Amino acid sequence: MKANTSKKVISKDMIFYLPAKILEGIVGFVTIGVYSRLFTTEVYGEYGGINPTINITFLIVLGWLMHSLYRYINTYKDNNNTEELCSTAFVSYITITGIFLIGIIIFILSGNKIISTTLLLSAFLMFVAYGLNQVLLNLLVALKKIKLNLILSLCGVVLKLVLTILLAFNFDRSVEILFIANGTVDLVKAIIVFVNLKGYRYIDFNKASMNTLKVMLRYGFPLIGLSLTMFVLNISDRYVIIYFCGSDVNGIYTANYSLASAVYTMMMMGIMRAVYPNLLDSWGKKDINRTKDILSSGVRYYLLICVPATVGLVVLSEPISRLCLSGEYQMGYSIIALTSIGMLFFGLSEYCNKAWELTINTKTILRNSLISGIINLVLNIILIPAYGYKIAAITTMLSFIIYFILCYTGAKKILIWKLKPVVYIRIIGSALTFGVLLIIAGYFIEINAAILVLAIIVSIIIYGVLLILTGELTEEIVMLRKLIKHK
Repeated sequence: MKANTSKKVISKDMIFYLPAKILEGIVGFVTIGVYSRLFTTEVYGEYGGINPTINITFLIVLGWLMHSLYRYINTYKDNNNTEELCSTAFVSYITITGIFLIGIIIFILSGNKIISTTLLLSAFLMFVAYGLNQVLLNLLVALKKIKLNLILSLCGVVLKLVLTILLAFNFDRSVEILFIANGTVDLVKAIIVFVNLKGYRYIDFNKASMNTLKVMLRYGFPLIGLSLTMFVLNISDRYVIIYFCGSDVNGIYTANYSLASAVYTMMMMGIMRAVYPNLLDSWGKKDINRTKDILSSGVRYYLLICVPATVGLVVLSEPISRLCLSGEYQMGYSIIALTSIGMLFFGLSEYCNKAWELTINTKTILRNSLISGIINLVLNIILIPAYGYKIAAITTMLSFIIYFILCYTGAKKILIWKLKPVVYIRIIGSALTFGVLLIIAGYFIEINAAILVLAIIVSIIIYGVLLILTGELTEEIVMLRKLIKHK
């Protein structure tokens, strides 16, 4: 398969995914800004500690189910055995969530004084709804139902923001409001997906299979450990900050960290969701050359989009924090720059990991993330008490870089992307050029909201022109001309 054909395959799906994810990222930016104005740093700090705990709990106890469904749904579908897979997954899900519910009821009835009942129940709502939503939205991606996935994702972030605002103006502005708003919207989205896929047709308790469960666990079980170690790598810094510095300081750290991660989550998902289904398809057909071409094209698009984003976030971190966040949240603006560099390498690591995911050898991913996660945790415990919360962004960035090195070193023996050196030079050179121009402009112009938007637009234009002049976008221009001509 020719490389330009791979680009067509990916770019076609990216046309749907990326614009929607960009809008989703913009709403995410607005949401963080609104949260910083609605909630105190202490409340937002609590949210920044509890919400990741809910997410990682889902990944630890049910992540294997989500990943294995994504991995095997098309295989079972091709073998006319969808009911067995879906029934097994459904029984597993309600069994595990049922056990959690029973445990919570016992905890409440035992006279619990550690956590308020409202916080416990709202967190459980969030856990159930978030988990169901993640499983079903990933199923949509695997089945290539792109439009519905994007509509629900975009509408979801908007509705969460709206519902949070409504609740905040009618009830006490506590962390429970955030969980109730997020959980309610996620549950509605999950129900819509279930109905759209006619999930009820594929669920038969009698067809739940122990053999299928073993297949799912065999693939997904190592990912439980992976989820735990990724938690240590990504989130443990917040708990160390809460312990040594307090929830209010964690609120400052989390808000600025989230501004950077919102951008990268949007871009990483927008590109990867266009790449991974095509990787699975070519790998399933044992077309190794096509698989390598798709992976290489995916990495190129990732670099084309994420390298300039990193430069922009590093250079504009202060005005972004100042204009998006309120009051004392703004003092943590340097977190944005450091986080964006780390996230760039973390995103590249995801492409390295496809070698292990496709060969169903996820234990290697577990090992690499465990090493990086332990390094991050140890450094945070040692350095945060001495140097404060901002050092956590540096240790996390270093841990992401170490994680990438470990992943790349191992993956290149099996399946890794191949790009010409000139591709890296063109992309990085073009991004650094507009970055230098931004720095120079910053010395002469006070950046307000209008100037920030203008700076971003002008930077995109400069970057695009430089890529065209260097010949990096030649194939994309040809594809675009053909598309316009056919229309």
